[in-house]
Amino acid sequence: MTAATYAGHLSNGDGLLASKGHKPTHDGLFKVVFAQGSFTSHLEASTDFQKGQTITFMSPHASSSKIVSYSTVQVGEQSHIELNSDLLYCNHSCDPNVRFDVSGDNLTWAAIAEKNINKGDVLTFFYPSTEWNMAQPFNCNCSTSKCLNKISGASHIPSRILKDYFLNAHIVRLKRDQIEQGQGLEALETGETKDERIKAFLDGRQDVLNRPRK
Repeated sequence: MTAATYAGHLSNGDGLLASKGHKPTHDGLFKVVFAQGSFTSHLEASTDFQKGQTITFMSPHASSSKIVSYSTVQVGEQSHIELNSDLLYCNHSCDPNVRFDVSGDNLTWAAIAEKNINKGDVLTFFYPSTEWNMAQPFNCNCSTSKCLNKISGASHIPSRILKDYFLNAHIVRLKRDQIEQGQGLEALETGETKDERIKAFLDGRQDVLNRPRK
């Protein structure tokens, strides 16, 4: 399946346009709730999920020729995919209930419950867990106690904040290199040495980093 065969990619974020002729891709797992306006539609659970449960695998997806766009998901330092399914409508939250796990073999890439999810809950994931620099930064309105306000990608968030989030292997590597090289926001961090920050940031991430990739 190519991106063009999934109607959501043709709507440029317009919910009502995307709703015309929409065919659910994961009936019984989740559904798209379309809304008027740009980027206002969302994904809603159609059943309960337990924390750690695989909601669905990422396929079908396609490699993207676009470096970044609002509809792509970054899966490597220089690689992106288009989600050719209703997962396209899984929006951002700074306190997400889903993680997009795209580390390791692409056959294992999956949306996984970050916490217990009830039927009817809005499904969200943390965009910087996959995105280093975003094509369309935005002001977050998740209204959670963890809200980071401006979301531009992991490169713009200090490691001391990111250390509390699930991050994919490519984001971990990029942030580690950013700390080591003293670039971006990491150049402004004080109170710890680079080695101390790297150690704290990498703590508990070896499983993700060590996964083999095809």
